[in-house]
Parts: sequence; C-alpha cells; structure tokens
Amino acid sequence: RTLLEHVVTDLYDVRHVEIDAEAHLELVRQLDIRSTPTTLFVDRNGHEVGRAAGAPKRDQVLSAISAIR
Repeated sequence: RTLLEHVVTDLYDVRHVEIDAEAHLELVRQLDIRSTPTTLFVDRNGHEVGRAAGAPKRDQVLSAISAIR
C-alpha cells in the first residue's frame, strides 16, 4: 500500500482516491495536473486546499490533513 493509504486508513473522514491520468485526460486538464503523481488535498466542500507534485512525504500529508480538519 502507498503512504497515503497508510496515513488515511484510520481516519474516518479522510478518503484516498487514485485516478488514472491517461484514462481521464479532461479531468487532468481541468485540475491543471502537470506531472504524475500529483496529490490534491480537497476540503469537504470540494475546494482544493493544497497540492503536492511527486510523491508526498508523510509530514506533508499529515500537515495538509490537519489544515483541512
């Protein structure tokens, strides 16, 4: 499992979703994703509150989750 999956496993209000960029090119364009992997942090209202290009570090993930909550 990925770092993101491990971090969010015990968090009932946090979800990890992977999207196949090649299969969803329009979404990739809409979200302005320029490289993969890209991690988007989205609040409960669907607003992007953070982003990490490349594989995020554990500290980045925890910090972003704390900021959203």
